[in-house]
Amino acid sequence: MTEMKNLLGIIGSPRKMGNCELIVKEIAAAAPGAPKLRMIRLAEKDIRPCKACYRCLGGDCPHQDDFPGVLRAIMEADAVIVAAPAYLRGAHSSLQRFLDRGLQAYRHVDALYGKPAVAVATAGVEDGEGSALLGVENFIRQLGLSLKGRAVVRATFPGDAIVSEEGRSAAHRLAVALVSPDGYTPEGVSCPECRGTYFEFRGVNGVYCLSCGGTGIFSVDNGKAHLEIGPPAHSWRTKEDMASHGKWLIGQREEFLRQRERLKDAVKPYLGGEFI
Repeated sequence: MTEMKNLLGIIGSPRKMGNCELIVKEIAAAAPGAPKLRMIRLAEKDIRPCKACYRCLGGDCPHQDDFPGVLRAIMEADAVIVAAPAYLRGAHSSLQRFLDRGLQAYRHVDALYGKPAVAVATAGVEDGEGSALLGVENFIRQLGLSLKGRAVVRATFPGDAIVSEEGRSAAHRLAVALVSPDGYTPEGVSCPECRGTYFEFRGVNGVYCLSCGGTGIFSVDNGKAHLEIGPPAHSWRTKEDMASHGKWLIGQREEFLRQRERLKDAVKPYLGGEFI
């Protein structure tokens, strides 16, 4: 069992004492070892849009905002809980706004990679979560954290997440998963590369994993689905993969600088236009 003293709850919801905050607190209360819980209301943080300058790969981001403090809190925690509500069948935008600046994570692979984390998406109606849980999982995966468990909790009104047996049961299951030495293996069909369960089906039998980018084929044998998926061209499945991808990104920035003048000439005919 993994020792866990400092637990970080990332709340991707603007509602104070809403279901995301409550489920985070319920998971923490049920966690073995009574870890100290610190929380971040991500929607309240000043996290500005990425400027696409790539300066963060070799130095500091030009933005002076709350991003470094949140990233530092993630690095300092022993484990992380990430919870966000479904907004129009997707995860609340505060998660993606943070992740848009996530190239900086490649400078801190040692402090981030493999840190245990669990994902929760709340949805107000049955089957209303859409891609929200995928968004929460993606937040965890792209930072290099280790997904230990996940859950969708149906919660229409503030408080439903902990009043319902479904919510409390999910919280206690995830609390145990956080300290388990075992990796997360979902039920049913999953990607053999990353254990993701979100796919785009292409053509007759092609499949693309939305969690890791692996591609392959699927088939059905005796009523059971089978997936054959290979690793993506740019993977972050292992610590070495993540470090290698960071180096590749730095190389791409340098290559762009070498080609910048040529590219400027190519785009000159497209200058101008009417913007609202």
